[in-house]
Amino acid sequence: MPQCPICKAAVWVGERYCATCNNYLPHPEEEDHFCPQCSIRVAPQQEICHKCKAALPEISGTPSTASARGSRLLFGVHGIFIGTGLVIVALLLVFLLKKSPGPPQLVVTPPPQTPAEQTPAAPPIPTKTAPSAPTAQEPSVLSEPTTPSPPKVKTPTPSPPIYFVNVHYLALRDGPTMSAPQIATLKFHDEVELLETSGGWGRVRDVRRNIVGWSSMRHLAAGGD
Repeated sequence: MPQCPICKAAVWVGERYCATCNNYLPHPEEEDHFCPQCSIRVAPQQEICHKCKAALPEISGTPSTASARGSRLLFGVHGIFIGTGLVIVALLLVFLLKKSPGPPQLVVTPPPQTPAEQTPAAPPIPTKTAPSAPTAQEPSVLSEPTTPSPPKVKTPTPSPPIYFVNVHYLALRDGPTMSAPQIATLKFHDEVELLETSGGWGRVRDVRRNIVGWSSMRHLAAGGD
């Protein structure tokens, strides 16, 4: 019984692929061809791998492929020669057209013109202009004195209230919840400005480090306390 040349497993006569390693069983006169993706043995006339279904490249050496390539190469060479000949002919025609002189052009000179007799211009007739009537002057309107506007008084904006931390360590968070990420830590008796409140939380600004965040109002004492 014949054996697979790859895994040496017994195969039946006439089988195309080994049942053990799934490789192609070639004939003695065929060359070895392998799939470039899964590296399994394939037949020379295959277009798609029977294992990984990858498209196989054209295998050099098959008569159909060689003839197709030969015809394509011959057609390409003929096309190159024809195109080159056409370009050379076009260049020769352009060169000959530029070198050939054109027909002589006739230059027509106009006859000399006799100077026309100049007639003296008539003197201008003086015209009398009627005296213009005196225009009545409108009396000037006295403008009322404008009273100066009172100066604008700027009302000072009240500064935010001052609070102090009354615990050893107080977390300064990104939002008014315990689940909000912590951005800094306040220490005992740190001075903060209260900007706003929301649900037992206060949005404060650390005066010393200029950091703004949220802290619990239970651990903040007013500045006067």
